Amino acid sequence: MNKEELLFKLKNHPEYIRELDEVSEELQLFVVKNNGNNIKYIENPSKEVQKQAIKSTPLNVKYIKDLDEEIGIICVKSLWNSLELMDDPGEKIIEEAIKVKGWAIQFVKNPSEELQLLAVSKDYDAIKYIESPSEEVQLAAIENYYGAIRFIKNPSLRAKVRAVKLNGEAINYISNYDLDDIKVFIHENINVVKYIYDSVDVELVVEILQEKIKDENIEKKYIEDFIELEILEMDKINFVREFGSNNAKKLLVDYKLSI
Repeated sequence: MNKEELLFKLKNHPEYIRELDEVSEELQLFVVKNNGNNIKYIENPSKEVQKQAIKSTPLNVKYIKDLDEEIGIICVKSLWNSLELMDDPGEKIIEEAIKVKGWAIQFVKNPSEELQLLAVSKDYDAIKYIESPSEEVQLAAIENYYGAIRFIKNPSLRAKVRAVKLNGEAINYISNYDLDDIKVFIHENINVVKYIYDSVDVELVVEILQEKIKDENIEKKYIEDFIELEILEMDKINFVREFGSNNAKKLLVDYKLSI
């Protein structure tokens, strides 16, 4: 069979390449350029052949046993979830996939904390694919977006407090908190009261506020949020004047002058 006849046969019957004693890279490229899916008929495809098959579609990676690292990286950069189709991808390929999409962490067995942090920093909700994330990983996800707390089954107290600190609405996404937690939440962000007003004792809120505003290190935002919290009906100006630290009183004056 001459070369022309061989190429014609391979074009129509690419599986015939398995029957050849010697298969040059030129023949392999011919087969995969005709159809990238044909790489499944080639044993030990070269880097260039792998590249050509991936160029056709990244999904062809499922037919490549000994994947070249560079080709693997090209593959996941083109289609991050192609990681799922790879046999034992190297750390560099995994890292590049996660850089593209944090959700890629779901295809990694026993991911290191470093990879977990990379995933949640890229996509906060990637934490839903991480079993028992460490507190550091929880906090990294929450720093990315406070709503990440909803995807954490058993968030640490620090994680819950940080989420609530960033946005009081976060309490709507936390199911496991007790009275002691509520006290901390209100102490960190008075806006939490908006979301739990019907289920919290107003006297408890006032008690926490008294403790909070006597602190010299109270934040400007806390004073502003307290004054603007419409759901809490009380004489807030006199409350700060009576119980507030010097700094709280100063911040109150600053606030009044700014409106």
